[in-house]
Amino acid sequence: MSMATYIGLNFPVEINDDYTEDEVEINYVFSDQENRQAVQQKHFSTPYIYEIATKGAPIWDMHDENKMYSPHNYEKSKRTFLHVFDFLKDLLAKGDYCEIYICWVGEEEDNCENKFELTLNESPVNEIEIYEKCLITMKR
Repeated sequence: MSMATYIGLNFPVEINDDYTEDEVEINYVFSDQENRQAVQQKHFSTPYIYEIATKGAPIWDMHDENKMYSPHNYEKSKRTFLHVFDFLKDLLAKGDYCEIYICWVGEEEDNCENKFELTLNESPVNEIEIYEKCLITMKR
């Protein structure tokens, strides 16, 4: 099984199937249409569902347990999260928002275990913990 980082947007984006050097991309990585529909119905209010693909460590490794026992991996996940944060600042218009949900493919209909909101104007990266089954709303 694979861990998927779903993103819900209020507008469509073009999917690029070509390889790029971008740190963050929006694409379909592990999921199929049925998986994305389940996330949309259970967790999202946004109409367009994709996945976030990153070059770095997964953002769902950015939590206190890794901070204590695997600080190197925590720092790598933190850097990836900052790339996602900057990517979304450029992508979203002022007043818009997106939703991110992280789970194992096949577990999209499970209940969310953690929710929080972030504003893209500030970076509270040291104050958050991201695990699987986490719903993040990011507002611009």
